[in-house]
Amino acid sequence: MVVRTSAAAGPGGGVLAHAKVGRRDGDCLSQLVGLDTAIFMSHSWDMNIEAARPYRMTVRAARVAETGERIVAASLELYGELWLDEITLDKVAERAGVSTKTLQRRYGDRDGLVRSVSETLAGRVAAQRFDARPGDVDDAVANLVTHYESVGTLALRNMVQAQRFPQIAALVQYGRDEHHRWVRHVFARWLERSGDAADGVLFLQLFTITDVTVWRLLRSDLRLDPQQTQHIIRGLLVAVLGEEPA
Repeated sequence: MVVRTSAAAGPGGGVLAHAKVGRRDGDCLSQLVGLDTAIFMSHSWDMNIEAARPYRMTVRAARVAETGERIVAASLELYGELWLDEITLDKVAERAGVSTKTLQRRYGDRDGLVRSVSETLAGRVAAQRFDARPGDVDDAVANLVTHYESVGTLALRNMVQAQRFPQIAALVQYGRDEHHRWVRHVFARWLERSGDAADGVLFLQLFTITDVTVWRLLRSDLRLDPQQTQHIIRGLLVAVLGEEPA
């Protein structure tokens, strides 16, 4: 860049340097302007990338979650059709529409898949069941029947599979312990009033009436619909509690 200067007296006797831009200088300035524009566009591109990254991460997370749901659904379908030792990663992958390598990366082997599916279901069940309001019989029965309509068939299948597989027997015991805790949680007012600190008669009556096998009897054997089933269970509970819900 060629710059020619001339000196002139400025205010207060100072010397000002006046720059004169030649023809070649204009080309340089154009280059500088182009450089500034490129820098600005580069920053804009970076900002767009930063803005797009959370969106891409959200989409990716949604896809991972959707794949996980398909794997859980496929696993449960096969579990209802086959013995546990007949279920393979290849069969689950085919039913879920994913590759076997995807399952291996996520779960390692079949035992890892079983553990993961069990933990997922246990979390969902606990969140739903313990949403029941303590001391409210109608809400407890509605909660119970909703629960069994969702996973009652699976619970019954677990009882069958538990005869052959210790890990499933452990799941059945876990479910029984959670039901024990639910009965104590929901019917605490009546149990405390009766002095039933241990698993006495009232507790055992409540535990039995609300067990999944009673739901199966009403729904499968007697072919009652969910509303009728709920009505029968409510009547049995009121009979042993000795009072109509407030």
